[in-house]
Amino acid sequence: MTTQEQRVLAAVRATPTATQQELAERIGMSREAIAGHIMRLTRKGYILGKGYIFPEADSIVVIGAANVDLSGNSQSAFLAGDSNPGSIHQSIGGVGRNIAENLARLGNDTTLVAAIGKDSSGQWLREQCINAGINTDYFHVSDQHATGRYIALNNHLGELQAALADMQVVDSLSPSYLQDQIKIVKAAQTLVLDANISSQTLLWLAQQNLDASLMADAVSANKAPKLKPILSKLQVLKVNQSEAQAILESDESSVEVLAQLLLKCGVKQVLLSLGNQGVLYCDAKQLFISPVKASKPVSDTGAGDSLLAGFIHARKLKPALDIQQQLSFALHCAALTLESEFAVNPTLDEQAIMSQLSH
Repeated sequence: MTTQEQRVLAAVRATPTATQQELAERIGMSREAIAGHIMRLTRKGYILGKGYIFPEADSIVVIGAANVDLSGNSQSAFLAGDSNPGSIHQSIGGVGRNIAENLARLGNDTTLVAAIGKDSSGQWLREQCINAGINTDYFHVSDQHATGRYIALNNHLGELQAALADMQVVDSLSPSYLQDQIKIVKAAQTLVLDANISSQTLLWLAQQNLDASLMADAVSANKAPKLKPILSKLQVLKVNQSEAQAILESDESSVEVLAQLLLKCGVKQVLLSLGNQGVLYCDAKQLFISPVKASKPVSDTGAGDSLLAGFIHARKLKPALDIQQQLSFALHCAALTLESEFAVNPTLDEQAIMSQLSH
């Protein structure tokens, strides 16, 4: 944003109902110059539309997968290749969507850019997102693909044994579609990506002139390598050991070394999930492991998504929280998800997490 654009934007924010002539007289420009600056500010996303509608100061945009989750939990030890007695639950999921709901439940102004099919599952998914406080105005409704589905099979301890994902609809989040949504993307203070979206789209987003802090979730070892070309653009990257190895094309077993190698690739902050051992945090100044809060796990589906969302939210609370407290906040969010049958615990709340931190 140029200095002149900053002056115009400040004047418009101060008096959103002022005419262009009034703005021109107030800051000493011609009306034509004001009109030009407002047009450019609108194109860049600093003004969202007629009547000088502005994005929220701390707005977060998440771009990624939204799908219907089927989660099966066996009653006893899981037997591969056999029918296992247990329970099956349907809920909404998708890494991007899970992150967005966690952020919304923590009180953030959150927009989700996702793709759904023109079917009843997509309609239900969208309604559930709206009920959770997520802005779905930028959903793409595909008439070529069905709404995504994810099936997870867990053992009696809530540990994932196998999963299947039908996510073809996510590919419709193409650069051409996102170009039409560029205002909301450029208006974001934080932009969160998940590696379900295509390599082409990830690279296109990283090449845009964005003011937002860019953060990413690697999703899986199979999809994580798509993030490699944009590592230098990332403020925060959340991975586990196998995802880090896949990105780096390395069989390195030390999680400390893996995190440091990701820093050398340009990532500013690395969150390397260690499962029930907690999370390894690494930046240019420090590296440490923060242990997970003890919990009674029901399912680990979505726990990593809540970890990243909790960290993103906690970063906004600094300087009230130092980095170790930010990690602790994130781990409390993850623990709460582990205790739920849903991919996002509906009881998640900032005040409750902060209360736990103080004990």
